[in-house]
Amino acid sequence: MDKISRVGIACATLLIAACGSKESSVPAGPAATPAPVPAEAAASAPARDIAALKACALVTPAEVAAIVGGKLLNEPPPGFPNCAYVIEVGDETESYHVAYLEPAPLQAMVDYEAANGSVERLDGLWDEAVVLPRDAATGGGFSAIVIRKGDIAVEAWGDRKEPVVAIARLAVARVD
Repeated sequence: MDKISRVGIACATLLIAACGSKESSVPAGPAATPAPVPAEAAASAPARDIAALKACALVTPAEVAAIVGGKLLNEPPPGFPNCAYVIEVGDETESYHVAYLEPAPLQAMVDYEAANGSVERLDGLWDEAVVLPRDAATGGGFSAIVIRKGDIAVEAWGDRKEPVVAIARLAVARVD
């Protein structure tokens, strides 16, 4: 799937979640009571403050360098819900990232990719976990997505599949 399609799916999901239905769910009149929140809307609202999670503090650069098997070339800026790591492995440079995100947009992407048969399921991680190849437009490599529905998602991505999966497992363990 190309970058534009993934971005389009994510944007559409966010817009639908943000805008909701055009129909009023509250009847008119003085005795009006609010309508109950639909179960699917409640399930898509994150249960925690994801922005408060600091990826570089939870998945340290030293840990990622050890997982990848190389030398850290950068000291990522702390204090963000995502983190980027540049690692020297032999004569090569590899890049890895981890992010704590809201689950709904990633769930839409996983559902789309699964329908196209481009995901590999990962066992033992929250409600849903997959690894998939990233297209050349997004830099290539692999992405591991782990979702706890209605709560949080983790995405780890980078050059090689095995380190990406290990980084995702560590990121999940740190907020489990």
